[in-house]
Amino acid sequence: MTMPARHFRANTWVRVMVLPTALTMALTMALATAPIFVPQASAQILAHPNDLPPLTPDAHFPRCTYRELEDIGFPDHMHYWHWPGWGPGSSEQEIEYGPGFLRLKKKIVHREGLVLGEGVQRYGNFAVHHNPGYEPSYIIYYLELLDWAGRTLPEMLGLAVQDTLHVISPDTIEMYREQTGFDVWRLYSLEGDRCISEPLPVLQARTLDGHAIFALVTEWLLTKSIPNDIPPWLLRGLAEYMSESGVHLVNYMVQYRDAGPILLSPSSIDSILSSGPNPDLEKDRELYRKASYSAFLMAWELVENQGGLDALRDFLDHLAGGMSVDEAGTLVYGVDLQGLSEMLDPVGLGEPIGKATQGRRPHEVPE
Repeated sequence: MTMPARHFRANTWVRVMVLPTALTMALTMALATAPIFVPQASAQILAHPNDLPPLTPDAHFPRCTYRELEDIGFPDHMHYWHWPGWGPGSSEQEIEYGPGFLRLKKKIVHREGLVLGEGVQRYGNFAVHHNPGYEPSYIIYYLELLDWAGRTLPEMLGLAVQDTLHVISPDTIEMYREQTGFDVWRLYSLEGDRCISEPLPVLQARTLDGHAIFALVTEWLLTKSIPNDIPPWLLRGLAEYMSESGVHLVNYMVQYRDAGPILLSPSSIDSILSSGPNPDLEKDRELYRKASYSAFLMAWELVENQGGLDALRDFLDHLAGGMSVDEAGTLVYGVDLQGLSEMLDPVGLGEPIGKATQGRRPHEVPE
């Protein structure tokens, strides 16, 4: 993830947003129905996930040593702009993209191409559809994140889309459930250029806003650019990897570890992700989160230890050109789809973080 140029200032700068009543109720429902099991982090943790090397187009791989992964967990740079002391710059000329690009000091920055309509905001390749009762300066934050993802992910993936992605933010969690058939552990439903997201302010309150938006833009780029079917483990895995969701996924596993193995084979991942939600909600949450974590681990191994983003871009370029996964995998990685799945199988490889599977709080300010 390429981070926009920013700096910390002596004066504390904090983004303050007041949740409307409907969203307050939605947040309460979300937190009540989808608890996140995160025990207190160990006092032995040496640093913060935000301190690890970020994901950039020219990053050196692997980015982390085994000791760093065990001590710190997976990298996570999706929270720092919420921290006290962070500032987006003092003038709009200093801001290239990201938080503060379209909203500076609580005032909208009218960039060329920005369109503020009744219940919709548009900029670049993205449109956010929302309750028209929201103040434009309130909802525009999410358009900033979409634009940020839309500027950085194409360079890292080597893919580009000229269409417009429409992100719809329902007013409540109940509306989200009705419109998608998903519960809150599935953060969005994407079909073509239309995405129904969990209410965006709820995602922010759950500290998942950056992760969700980078994941859905990653998935959009992949599905729009590649004409043939993409293995579910690859699609979900890259969405989780590019959105730096690893720490959160490890946290979700805490409640399942004592009951038995949590890692799934590629075939099991594909089966779960290609099926609709399980009617048993608790089972659906367990299976979806286990499949997402295992898919993330496959993508982690693929990028971090099998050629980095250079190899991944070559692989995706061949897929975008119409090659099958068998052909592209053989050309870039020396193995077909089955061989690639076996090479990345998390059941055999295990977790890169070793036994350091305790919960961590990447959204909290580093000490």
